[in-house]
Amino acid sequence: MQAIAPVAFVRRGRRADRLPTPPPFPSQQSVLQTPPSQLPHLIHSLALPASFSLSTPQTKSLLKHAIYAFALSPTSPHSHLLFTDHKGKGRRSDTPNGKDQVDDAWTLAKAQGDGAGEYSQSRRGKVCGHVFKAGESVYRCRDCSIDSTCVLCVKCFHASSHTKHDVTMSVHAGVGAGCCDCGDMEAFKEGSTMDCKYHSKVGEDGAEALAESADVQQLKRDVAEVLRVLIDWMVSVLEKSPEEIVIPTTVHDIAPVVPPQYRHHPAPSPPSPPEADADAHLPDSFDSTSPPSYISSTSRGKARASSPSSSSSEETTPAGPWSVVLWNDEKHSFTQVIDQVSRATGVTHREAGKVAQRVDVYGRDVVYISSDPTQLLVVSRLIGEIDLAVSVRSSLDTFFEQVAGELVCYMKDLCATKVGGQGGVLSEVLAAVLLERPGGKGMSRFQKLACVDARLWKEARKDLAEVYVTLLGVSAEVKMDLSVHFAQIYSTLAESYLLTDREPEHSIISFGVQVFTVPSVSAFLVSHHSFLSRLISILHSFFTEQLQTNRRHLVLPPNPTIRRIDPESPAFKQKRYFQVFSDFNHLISSPQVRKIICGSIELISEFASFLDLFTSMNPNKRAVSTHVEYESDAWVTAFNVTIQLGKLCRTFGEAYLLASTLELAHALSALLARLPGPRANIHQVEFCGTSYQLIDFRVESQHVSFHHPLAWLFAEMIKNVEVMDPRVLVKEIGVNDLSTIVVGRAGPLPFLAAMDQPLRVIVLVAQIRAGLWVRNGFGMRAQQLHYKEYSLRENTYDQDTLFLQTALVVLDPSLILIAILDRFQVQAWLGGNDAHSAYEPIQAFAMVEEMLYLFILLLSDPTFVAGLDSQACLRREIVHHLCLGPLPYSDLMRRVSERFADDPALDRVLADVSNFKAPVGTSDQGTYTLKPECFAEINPYFSRYSRNQREEADKIVREQMKKLTGAVDPVIIPERLIIERGPFVILSQTYHSDVLHQTIFFAMQHGRSRGELFSEVLVDEAIHLAMLALVEAPTVFASFASERQLSETPGEFTLVHLLVKIEEDDRMKHVRHKVRWCLERLTELVGPSVRLLRKVEDTASPAKALDAKRLAAKARQANIMKQFAQAQKSFLESSENMEDDDEEEMDGDQPRTSLGSCIVCQDELTAAHSFGSLAFIQSSDIIRLTPMNSNSDFHQEVMNTPSSLDRDASAVRPFGLASKKIPVNPDDESGDGLSKGFPQVSQSGLHASACGHMMHLACFETYCQALDQRHAQQLTRCHPENRERREFICPLCKSLGNVLLPTSVEDFIKPASLMDTRDLDAWAAVVLDPIANALDKGVSPDEVDVFNARARQLRPRGIGPHYGLTAWDLGNNFLKASQDQVLEGDRLMTSRLLEVAYPLLQEIGEQRQGFLPNELIVFTISAIEVASRGVGESAAAINEATTRMLQSFLSILSDLVFAQTDSERSSELASLSVVAHIGGLFAPDPRRSDFFALDPLATVVEAAAVMPSAFHQVVAFAYYTELAEIFLSVNTLLKTKAGDVPDFQGDAADDALLDYVALAQIRHFFVSSEATGVNSEAYEVTLGKYLYAYVLPFLRRAAIIQQVVFGSDSTGAMEIDSTSGPELSRLLTMLRIPHPSIALSATSPTSAIQQHLVSLRNSIPGWRQWVSGLGPESRHPVTLLPHALDDQIIAPAEGLQHPAIYELVGLPAQLDTLAAESLRRECDRCGQVPAEPALCLFCGQIVCNQSFCCMDGEEESQHGECNMHMWTCGGSVGIFFLVKKNSVLYLYTDKGTFSTPPYLDSHGEVDVGGRRGRNQFPQFLHQGRYDEIRKTWLNQGIPTFVARKLEASTDHGGWATM
Repeated sequence: MQAIAPVAFVRRGRRADRLPTPPPFPSQQSVLQTPPSQLPHLIHSLALPASFSLSTPQTKSLLKHAIYAFALSPTSPHSHLLFTDHKGKGRRSDTPNGKDQVDDAWTLAKAQGDGAGEYSQSRRGKVCGHVFKAGESVYRCRDCSIDSTCVLCVKCFHASSHTKHDVTMSVHAGVGAGCCDCGDMEAFKEGSTMDCKYHSKVGEDGAEALAESADVQQLKRDVAEVLRVLIDWMVSVLEKSPEEIVIPTTVHDIAPVVPPQYRHHPAPSPPSPPEADADAHLPDSFDSTSPPSYISSTSRGKARASSPSSSSSEETTPAGPWSVVLWNDEKHSFTQVIDQVSRATGVTHREAGKVAQRVDVYGRDVVYISSDPTQLLVVSRLIGEIDLAVSVRSSLDTFFEQVAGELVCYMKDLCATKVGGQGGVLSEVLAAVLLERPGGKGMSRFQKLACVDARLWKEARKDLAEVYVTLLGVSAEVKMDLSVHFAQIYSTLAESYLLTDREPEHSIISFGVQVFTVPSVSAFLVSHHSFLSRLISILHSFFTEQLQTNRRHLVLPPNPTIRRIDPESPAFKQKRYFQVFSDFNHLISSPQVRKIICGSIELISEFASFLDLFTSMNPNKRAVSTHVEYESDAWVTAFNVTIQLGKLCRTFGEAYLLASTLELAHALSALLARLPGPRANIHQVEFCGTSYQLIDFRVESQHVSFHHPLAWLFAEMIKNVEVMDPRVLVKEIGVNDLSTIVVGRAGPLPFLAAMDQPLRVIVLVAQIRAGLWVRNGFGMRAQQLHYKEYSLRENTYDQDTLFLQTALVVLDPSLILIAILDRFQVQAWLGGNDAHSAYEPIQAFAMVEEMLYLFILLLSDPTFVAGLDSQACLRREIVHHLCLGPLPYSDLMRRVSERFADDPALDRVLADVSNFKAPVGTSDQGTYTLKPECFAEINPYFSRYSRNQREEADKIVREQMKKLTGAVDPVIIPERLIIERGPFVILSQTYHSDVLHQTIFFAMQHGRSRGELFSEVLVDEAIHLAMLALVEAPTVFASFASERQLSETPGEFTLVHLLVKIEEDDRMKHVRHKVRWCLERLTELVGPSVRLLRKVEDTASPAKALDAKRLAAKARQANIMKQFAQAQKSFLESSENMEDDDEEEMDGDQPRTSLGSCIVCQDELTAAHSFGSLAFIQSSDIIRLTPMNSNSDFHQEVMNTPSSLDRDASAVRPFGLASKKIPVNPDDESGDGLSKGFPQVSQSGLHASACGHMMHLACFETYCQALDQRHAQQLTRCHPENRERREFICPLCKSLGNVLLPTSVEDFIKPASLMDTRDLDAWAAVVLDPIANALDKGVSPDEVDVFNARARQLRPRGIGPHYGLTAWDLGNNFLKASQDQVLEGDRLMTSRLLEVAYPLLQEIGEQRQGFLPNELIVFTISAIEVASRGVGESAAAINEATTRMLQSFLSILSDLVFAQTDSERSSELASLSVVAHIGGLFAPDPRRSDFFALDPLATVVEAAAVMPSAFHQVVAFAYYTELAEIFLSVNTLLKTKAGDVPDFQGDAADDALLDYVALAQIRHFFVSSEATGVNSEAYEVTLGKYLYAYVLPFLRRAAIIQQVVFGSDSTGAMEIDSTSGPELSRLLTMLRIPHPSIALSATSPTSAIQQHLVSLRNSIPGWRQWVSGLGPESRHPVTLLPHALDDQIIAPAEGLQHPAIYELVGLPAQLDTLAAESLRRECDRCGQVPAEPALCLFCGQIVCNQSFCCMDGEEESQHGECNMHMWTCGGSVGIFFLVKKNSVLYLYTDKGTFSTPPYLDSHGEVDVGGRRGRNQFPQFLHQGRYDEIRKTWLNQGIPTFVARKLEASTDHGGWATM
C-alpha cells in the first residue's frame, strides 16, 4: 500500500553544482545480499537516488527486495516453504522474484497465489480473525455471543448454524479495527453451537508437524532478525517526528531541521528577534498572498522553474531540501483543499485534486519540495491560511517516514503470508518480536510503536491497528501478553487521545475494545494490574483538569483533594472521554471482573469517590421575576457526562448480582458512607398532630442539580438485595435486615439527607412540568425531557423512584411520605390554605397531581421491588407499549428500556405477546399488534406513560373489557403487588399510614372543588390510590374510610361521604365507574351503611344496564327513521323537477362533450379559448436491443419469452437473466448473488407522457412567467424544473412537463363506417394505380399531375420517401419560418413542441434527420408496449391521459400537413407519400428504395393520422414488412452464432406452436427450399419462435394505435379473450391481418402480400447483383433463390429490439451479499474498490458515488461518476443503488433525489444508511418494492419522481457531483 504520494525533488534556486549529483541506485543483487543489520544504512542510501520519494518504481522495488530478501533471493533456502504448488510441494514456476515483477502493488501474500487465508483448512480450531473492511456486513447472534462486541463475518455466519436465533447485522463503519470472533471460545456463551465449517475443531490432533521442522524454524529466525532491525529503526524514526503539527512562522523555524550531511553552505544568519514579524523574512517584493514564482508539480514530477527571488541570499541560506506535507482532517472539503493547494503551489485544479484525493485516502501528502526556506514558508503559510494542517520537514526525515509507512504494510503482509500452505506462522514471529523488550527491560517494541501511533497518518494507523488485531488471534498466550503490554501504556495512550491527537478516530486506544471484552484478560488486568483504579485515576485527573505545565499530559496519579469540575471546561466540551468510559464499561461487564468488584471494598470506595465529583454538578436556580437573558449550554455537556455515568453506575451495580450476602452488605455500607450527610438545615414539620424532623430545602428557591450519580449507584445495588440472607446477616454482622444496614447507629437523618437528592430532582421535574421554571428558558425543559422522557430515564429517574421505594421499607413510611409532601410544598394546600409563596392555583393543582402520581408509582410499580426477572420486565414493557396501538419494531425499541435492547429473549417475548403484520404495499412497513388476551395485563398507571397515554390506555383496555364481558361501564381493578421475598415485602405497610389516608381524602376533597377550580385528574389519581389501598390493605383502609371524620363540611365528613358526593357530581362522570367500585367494595367490607348514603341510581347491574341500553337504542332508531323519511320526501320532489328539466333539454340542442375546466383559472374549456393538455417529452434509451455478439444468455431470454405478453407473468418474474444469480463466493451454498446486467445496447428516441390536466394557453403563459420569477428570486435553490429546457411543474399533480399539446373539444375517435372494407388485393390494386382510379372518378389528367406535384413537395429532398414528410421534420419548424407571422392557438403550441423536441433529439447524440412520427410517436408507443408486458392486461389498455396525448400527436401530424399545403385535400396529398413508405410493392421507384431504412410502425402511425380509412390495410402490409426485416436478422443470428444460440425446446402444451411453424414459412421467400438444414423441424420451430417473439411487439403496438384511432367500442377494435389462444393470433384477428399460415403458404394463389415480400427482397441493396452473380450450385434452378444468404448483403439488418420482459438487475436476496460483492468489485474508471459503491440498476456496473477519484471537470462543472455513467447507460435518467447507504439514487439530467431501498429487515422495516447502528437486522429483498422501482423506470416516471421530491423540499443541488 502506498502511504505517500509521488513527489519531485526540485533544486530550487540553486546552480547545478550546489548539490551533489544524485548517486546511482544500488544493484538489485547487492540489495538482496544486504544483511539485516545493514538495512537502515541501505534505506539511508536510497534517499538521494530516489530524490527523497519512495513512490518511484525503482525505489519501492529495491526496498521490497531488501526486506523480502528471505523470499526473493534466488539463493533463498525458504522458497519451497513460501512458493508452493497446489499440493504444497516445490517452487511455483510463476513466482515473481524479479525486479520487473516486484512493483508497487506486489505483496508476498499475493505472490503466493490464491489462498483461503483465514478460511483455509489450517485455521480449523483457531480464531478467524478476519479484519472487517469499511462497508462489510457484521453479524451477531445474541443467543450465542456473550456481549455486543462478539461478532461474526459474513462467511463464518453463513457457515454456522444460527437458525431461529436472534441475529442482528450491522455495517462496519471503518473506524477502529474489528475482527471476526469465530473460533474464540471466550466470545460465545457456554453451550452455544460452534460448528463453523472453517474454524470449528475437528479433533485434538492437528497438522503441526511442519511448524516443528528445522526449515520452518530457520525461516522464523531469519524473519525475526529482519523484523527486529526494521521495527527498532522505525521506532527511532517516528520518535523524532514532531508530536504536534505546527506551521513554521519564520525561516529559522525551517532551517534548523536540515540534515547536517546536506549543509553545503555556510551557517545561516542568526534568526531575527522573536518579536519580528514573519513577513520580515520574506523578500520585499514578495506578496504573501500570491503563489511562489516556481512550483513543484506533484502529479507530473516536473519543476516549473523560473528565477528565484533576487533577495534570497545564497551565502546565508542553508542547503535543503525540505518538504511541505499536507495532513488529512475531517473539517475541510475537497474544494477548499484544492483551491488552497492550487493557489499556494501554482498547480492546476486537476492536479491539486489528485493531491486532495491522496491526502484523503492515505492521510497525508508531500505537496512541495524545495531547498529555499523562503519559498517553503510562503507555501506552508498559504496552505495553512484556512487552518489546514501543514508541516515542513526535512525531506530525508520525510523519506524515512514514508519507509516507515511501507514497513507497516510489510508487517500486515507477513500476517497474511502462508508458510508451507499454513497461515499464521509469520504472525507468531511478528508477535514474538513486538513483545520483546530490547535489552530485557523498558518498553517492548509493541509499546514503543503504540506510543508513537499518533505521529503516523491515517492509512498507516489503520493498517497498524489491523496488524495488532490480527496478532490477537495467534494464540491465547499472545492475546494475554499483548493485552498486558497495552494496559501498561494505556495511561500514555489515553493522554495522547484525550489531549493532543489530531485524528482521534484512528487512535490505537480503540484497540481496547479487543482487549477489555475478553473475560480472562479483563480479570487478569483488574486483579494483577489494578487497571480499574488506573481508569478511575485517568478520568479523575481529566475532569478535574489536573494537567502538567505543557498541558499535554495528565497528572497521574491525581491529587485527590482537587475535586472541582467545570461543565464549561474543554474537558467536558469534547467527547473523547466517551472512549474511556466505554473501556470502563467493557471491563466491568466481564463476570470475572464483577466477582473481583464484589470482593473489593477499595474498588467501590474509589468508584464512589469518583462519582462524588459530579454530585450537584451544574446546579440551577429558578428565575422568579425576570427571564434568563442568556441560556448557557453547559447543561448539554453535563448531560453528556451523565449519560456515561448513568450507564457506568448501572453496569457497576449489576456486578453485585454475583455478590454474597456479606459482600453486598459491606458494599452498601461503604457506599452509604459516601452518600451526602446531614449538611443541610433540619426543620420540624407538623402533620395531623405529629411532628417530623426533616431536611429543610426549597426546590423552587434554592440551587438544585439534576446530577447525583451516587444515588443512582445505590439504587442499582439495591436491585440485588434478594441475594441477602437474613440468617447470614445476623450470624456474621449482627443485623437482620436492610433497614438496620442503612440506618445503622446514625439514625434516619443521614439516609433522609441522601434520599433528598433524588427527591429534589423528582420535585424539580414536577415543577418544570407545572410551569414554574418557564423564565429559565428552554434549557430547563430540555433537561427535564432528557432526564425523564428520553435517553436517561432508566438510569436516572427510574433509579430515583427506586431509591424512594427503598426509603419506604427502611424507614417509617409516614416519615417518607411527609418528606415528599414537604419537598413538594403541598401540605398546606391539602390543609385548605390557598395562599402559596411560589405556586399559582393552577400550578398547585399540577403539583399535587404529580405528587399523587409519584405515590402511585412508589406503591404499585413492580419493576424492581417484586423480584421480576428480566424476561417478565421485558414482557411488561412490550405489552404496555403495544397497548396504545400497532408499532413498527424500531419505534417499539425506542420505547423499550435500553437494558433490553441486547436481550436475546426480546424477539421471543415479542412473538409471544403480539401478532406481526408483514408489509403488503410498497410504502408500508411491518407492525406488531398486541394480542387480545394480553390486554388484561395492562396497568394504565404504567410508569412510562404520559398523562395522555394513561388516559388512552385506560380507554383502550375498557373497550376490550366491554367486548369480553359485555359490561357497560367496566372498571380496571388494580392488581395486587405480589412480593414474595426480600426487604420490599413490607412495602404494603405504607397503606397503613395515616399520612397516606389523609392525603387521599384531602386530594379528593380539594380536587373536586377548590373555589371555581376543580381537577378530574387529581380526583382520579386519589381514587386510584384508594383502590390500591382497598386491594392491598382492605380492612385498614375501610376502617379509615368509614370511621375517620376529617372534614366539617356537610356531607363530606368521611371518605365514604366524599365518595358519595363525587358519585353524584356530574363533573366527575369520567371517574364515576371507579367510585362505584370503591363504594361497592366498601359495602362488602363495612356493611349496608355505605349503600344507605348513596342516592345515584345503580345502573351498573347487568339487568338495569341492559334495559337502559335497549331504551336508548329504540330512541336512536326512531330518530333515524324520522330523518330518513324527510330525506326521501325531499329527494322525490327534486327528482320530479330534474325530469322536467331533462325533457326541456332534450327538446333543444344535443349536449356538448365537456373536457372539464382549466386547472389554473377553473373556467370551462371551450373552443372559444385555445387550450391544451400538459405533457412531457424526454430523451430516452429505454428500448433495448438484443446483443447479437453476446453469449446465449440474452438469446435464451428470447426463447423463454411467453407467447402471450398480455397475460400475468408473475409466475416467471423476475424474468430471464434477472433470476439467474451469480454467487459472490464460489463455495457459497446459498447461491445468492447479483445477476448479470443488460449491456449498454439500446435504441434512443423521444418519449412523451401526459398527466391529463389541461390549461388555457393564456393561463399557461402566465404560469410560466410566475415560474421564471420564482427562479429569479430563489437563486440558490435546486428547482424541480429546468427552465432552460422549458420544463414546468403541473400545478395540480406536480408532474414534470415541457409542452402544452393542442386539444380539441371534438371527439377524435373515427367511426367504424369510415373504414375501407376492401380486401388487401383490391385495395392494393387501386393504390398501385392512383391515376387510373382518379380518371375513373372523372378527374382530368392535368389535375392529377398537379396533385402529384404538390404531393412530391411534401417529400424531403435527397432522401428516400421512407423517411417522412417535410412537414414532420423536427428540425424544420416551418411554422416559424415567416418573421411576420404571429403564431397563436394550436399553431403556437405545435411550434413550441417542435422547439422542445428537436434539441432533445440532438441531446441523444445521433446526427440524423428526425421526423415526428419516427422519433417521438413510434418511440412513445414502443415504450408503452414494453411497460405493459406481463402485467396481465392488453397492451391497448392505456389510460385516458395517454390516449388523449396520442390523439393530439396524430392531430398535429394532420395539422402540420395542412399548414404546409394549405389545402383541404392535405390528407390525400400526404397519403400518397405514406403509402410509398410501406416500401416493397408500393415503392414508387424500386431503384431508390432501401429495404433496411423502412420503419413499418412509423408508417402505421402516419396512416392513422392522414388516411385512417385504410388503417387496417396499411397495418397488414407493414406487419409483413416487419416480419421480413426480423427474418433477415434472425437468419444471420442462427447462421453465425449457431453454437451459442439455444434451440427452442418445444412444449406440446405451447398453444403457439402452429404459429411458429407458420411464421417460419417466410424463409421460402429469401432462401431456397433446398438449403441445408432449413427444412428440419428443429430449425423450423426455433426460427418460428424467434420470429414470433420479435414480431409480437409490433402487433401489440399496432393495437395501441388502433385503440387511439377507433376506440374500444368500434368493430375494428373488438377485444378478444386473452385465454382464447396465443396473443399473436388474437391480434392478427383484431387487426384484420391475414394469418401467415394463409398469406405465406406456397399452395395459396399469389397474393398482394406475397408480391410485396418479393418486392421487399428485391429492394435489399445489392440483392439483384449478388443473386445474378451466384453459380448454379449456389441457387435454386427454378426460383433462383440462394441456398444461403450473404452476411454482407444482410448485415444492416442486425439490431433487433429485445422482445422479452424488461427487468432491472437482479439483486441478491440479502443485502450483505451485495455488500460483499461491492467490496471486491473495482471501479472501471479509477481501478479502486469504491469507498461509496453505487450499483447501476440498468446494467449492473458498480461505480464510485460522489468520490473525488472519479470526478470529471473542474469546480462547478464537476460531474460524479454516477452522472457520467448515466449518460452512457440510461440516457438522461439513471437509477443507482447505494450499497453502503442502503438507499436508491434517482438521477435526471443534473438533478436527483434519494428514495427508500427495496430491502427490508426481518421486521419489515427499511433501514436507510444503517441508522439503527448495532440494532440492525439482516436485510432481505422485498420484490414488491423493487417492482415499484422497475415500474417507475418502465413508465418513464423518473423525471417526475425527482421533480416531485425536489418540489416538496428546499434543495440546494449538488446532484451533479454524485
